[in-house]
Formats: sequence, C-alpha cells, structure tokens
Amino acid sequence: MKDIFSVARMKVVVIGNGIAGFSAASSIRRLSGHDDITMISTEETPLYSACVLPDYISGKIPRENTFVKKENDYRDLYIHTFFGHALKGIDVKARKVAMDNGKEIAFDRLVLATGSEAIGFGEPKRGIFKVKSLKDADDIIAHEGSKAVVVGSGAIGIEVAIALYHRGYEVTIVEMLDQILPFALDQKAAAMVQGILGEHGIRILNGERAESVLGHDRVEGLRTDRQELECDTLICALGMRPKAELASEAGINLGEKGGIKVDSHMGTNIPDIYACGDCVEASDILTGKPSLNLFWHNANRQGAVAGRNCTGNTTEYRGSGNILNVDIFGNHVVGFGFTASALDKFSDKKAVDGQPHVAAILEGEKDGGYYRLVILGDRCMGGQFINMKKDLGLIWAFMCAGKSIEELLKAFENDELMRRRPYLFRLRPFFM
Repeated sequence: MKDIFSVARMKVVVIGNGIAGFSAASSIRRLSGHDDITMISTEETPLYSACVLPDYISGKIPRENTFVKKENDYRDLYIHTFFGHALKGIDVKARKVAMDNGKEIAFDRLVLATGSEAIGFGEPKRGIFKVKSLKDADDIIAHEGSKAVVVGSGAIGIEVAIALYHRGYEVTIVEMLDQILPFALDQKAAAMVQGILGEHGIRILNGERAESVLGHDRVEGLRTDRQELECDTLICALGMRPKAELASEAGINLGEKGGIKVDSHMGTNIPDIYACGDCVEASDILTGKPSLNLFWHNANRQGAVAGRNCTGNTTEYRGSGNILNVDIFGNHVVGFGFTASALDKFSDKKAVDGQPHVAAILEGEKDGGYYRLVILGDRCMGGQFINMKKDLGLIWAFMCAGKSIEELLKAFENDELMRRRPYLFRLRPFFM
C-alpha cells in the first residue's frame, strides 16, 4: 500500500481530542484520503465520553467503558497524534502552531477544538474537585471521603451528587438560586426532581451562596452566607467556560459570551481557521442568536461541519440546542429549549399587534409522567418532561423546524394527513 502521507496535498492541524476535534478530523479523512492530519491534545488518552463520568464515579461502569475510541482508531485514520501536549501559541501569519515541547507544526487549515474548562471555587486544597476530565473522575474515586458538598445544581452537579451517594457519601447540594437545574427546568418540574433527590437522602439548600472553603491543606467544610457545612469533599459544579485565550491572543475574534466567534460554516474571522465544540459561540437553533450551548451533541455536529468545510465541501451548521437528559434514581428527566423564566429575560421577543409575546404554558400529567411546554407566540420554544414515554425527539424536531402550534393542530384535525403522517399522533397529547 502506498504511504498515504507521500501524496499529502494539505496540512490540517486539529487542536483538541474531544468529540468536536475527533469529529472534525474523521470528517476530513472521510472526504480526503491523502491530506496530512495532525492532532494535538493535552489529554493523554484517546477520546472518552465526559457524559458518562458520573457513571464511572458511581461504579456503575468500569473505566475502560468511558472510552469512545482506541489508539488504533487514530492510526487507522492516519492521524498524527501529540497527546499530553499543550498548545502554546498560534502564529496566524506564519501559519504554524507552537507546542509546549518546543515543536512547531505548519498548517494550511487549522481547527480549534480547545473545549471548555470547569469554573473553580476557593483556594486549592486536598478534597476540592472539578468534574470535567477523566483525570478528575480518577481523582475523585481515589479520594477517601464520606461527606460531600456539591456547589451548583446543574446537570453535572446533580449527576455527581447521585454518583457520590452511590459511593456511600452523605451528600449536600448548595445552590444560590431558588431552585435546582435552573437553566433547564421551571420551578414546578425542579421541585419534583428535588423531591426525588430528597427521598433518597440528598440534602438540597436552595437560595444559599457558597462563600469560602474551610480548612488549611485539606477541605474541612464550606461556609455559606447562612451557615457552616462540615465536609471532607467539595465538588465545584458551577458550570463551564470556553477555553479561547490563545485564539484571542492570535487575533481570532471572540463573541460577547467569551466563546470563539464562528459563522455558519464554523469559520472564524481568519481565513482557513475553523473552530468547533465547547470553545465556540454558535447560533442558537431556536432563536438564531449567538449562544454557549456546551453539549456533546452540538460539539459532534460542529466538528463534522468544520471538517467538511476544511475540505471544501460547503456545509452549514443549523444551530445549537440546549438539551438536558438525566436519570434521577430511575426517573427520566428531559428539558430542552427555553424555560419560561429564560424567555421572560429574552430581549428579542417579537411584538404582535403592538404587544410583546407572552410565554404560554401547556402542562399536565399523563401515564404517570409530567410534561410542560413553553409557548412563545405561535411556536413551542421549550419542553420539560419527567417520565414521559412518548418520542420526545419528534417534539424537538418540530421546535427546531420552527413549526407553529397552529400547523400542528391543523395536521391533527386532518384525518387524511394523519394517515399519511401517522407519527404526528405521538405528538397529539402534548398539544390537545
């Protein structure tokens, strides 16, 4: 077999080995069998799923099951890898990147998939953990603790709290807002989830602000604005922020929210430099406005789009979506799009007859589950579901397509149309 690199026409460097970086590299290879692809990553291992780290921490799955790819997968795709090395700089004019080992690599196309970093809290001490990487999960498992406080109640905070519970920890969640999962659920659904957590012994303190960590070289507790909580383990689950500093230093534009600003082709303001994944600020699929939706499914698609455009196969990114999908002690909790409270803060609500849109709510219980739809004008802009057995993906698809409630109701009333499109029957309980 002829050496694939002997006929390389284009040098592509991919920074990052998360799902966005791997998706970009594999897309390039599928479309161009002879381009030279180099991947640089601070991670020392092949691609793993950050989504399953709580299951690994809890003991539900072994460490090897966190991996999505193996080293052979990179060799099979003829991807040069420099794992365990950090990017030190990007020289846009000279078209080369510098690594922490002093090596410089030239590029014709550059894909930035630098990801995000967990927001920390307090001074570094033994027993304080973030939950972003496989190493973070390894460190938590190696730590011998019994009493944990989780600061933050987003999806990561909730899932890690449950994981520690399964490891035998006494667990308390501290949330400065008045409800858990504030960016995915409205108060009623959040209260239902909180009730489930409480039934299993996880204590939740809403409306309480973490102020400082107690202890010298190791964690002994957390001081809030109301009390002191004893603990030997502190989990920082305050969210993620894009890792975009080196891009900014190289003259690549950032958006208002701190992510790398990209167009619909995942291109930056610098020709032949693309970005994808948690480091970017892409358009929201429901509003078209720039947003930070740092989720695996968005990163996967963004990487594929960036890779295709690198090879000259023009492809547009439709937009990112906010989707929560978690298991709470056997209860399936889903939230996508906007909550009612988030829509109330959305500044670009269109006016109807001179009056601003007001979010309407359709909610109820069915088959032992709960549903809540958030309607703005004639569009469904969000959904929240607990233990609903219907195909929720169809509702999400209709939301992303911008279908109006009126269109759906007309379809439901048209028997002939329903016979042609019987899948609509599965949506009917949510709109009638």
